[in-house]
Amino acid sequence: MENKSSIQGHVALVTAGAVGIGEATAERLAYEGARVALLDLDEAKGEAAARRIQAEGGEARFINTDATSSNEIKAAVEVALHAWGRIDILVNCAGGFVENPAIEDLDEAQWRRVVDLNLKSVFLCARAVMPFMKKARYGRIVNIASQAGRDAVAETGLAYGAAKAGLFGFCRRLSVEAAPHGVTVNTVAPGVVLTPRTAVVHKDRIPEIVAKIPVGRVADAADIADAVWFLARPEARYVTGVTLDVNGGRYVH
Repeated sequence: MENKSSIQGHVALVTAGAVGIGEATAERLAYEGARVALLDLDEAKGEAAARRIQAEGGEARFINTDATSSNEIKAAVEVALHAWGRIDILVNCAGGFVENPAIEDLDEAQWRRVVDLNLKSVFLCARAVMPFMKKARYGRIVNIASQAGRDAVAETGLAYGAAKAGLFGFCRRLSVEAAPHGVTVNTVAPGVVLTPRTAVVHKDRIPEIVAKIPVGRVADAADIADAVWFLARPEARYVTGVTLDVNGGRYVH
């Protein structure tokens, strides 16, 4: 990891940092010189991801964290502050869904689990880091949403689509509150990304999906990490409250 950039020495917290988009984002930020805390519930994969970053010369640590728990998020923030003394970047990657039932079959517990993971987690993490960012008069918060929050994507769950749509409103509102303090808040909305989960969910539909993407391929996690990196830099100081669509031109808004 010889490349060093304007986030050299910055501290980044990445939720769901053990796999997929979160892992790719943690790797990219570490490559750019940030010290990265990977927050995840999967201890084995989280520790392995942190070790890979360290083996490449980056600085990273895994913190076992439930992103839907206020107490665990606060504890993770305290660990990062104790280790590095600052928090400059928060990337909210935690999310996803498992089932896609019709509304009459969607019970309240299922709804709550998905909304908590995809939306409540973002609120809890942003609330936890904002006092430190405001005090420093600097911060970058980047949320990972989904095209499912923009369009009626039938393959995704109802609760998932609602939660991801909620992220757009959360981002816009928080960006107005945070801007006077030097903190930007932005959202990345991926299309289909070839992560381990989507590779299974969409394995029979990949050719069909690719045929609808002008760029001619499905995204990989690094494509999303590159977009996050753009918004996480100091140079993105005048970009806030926006949603950056990263979908190869499949959806144009």
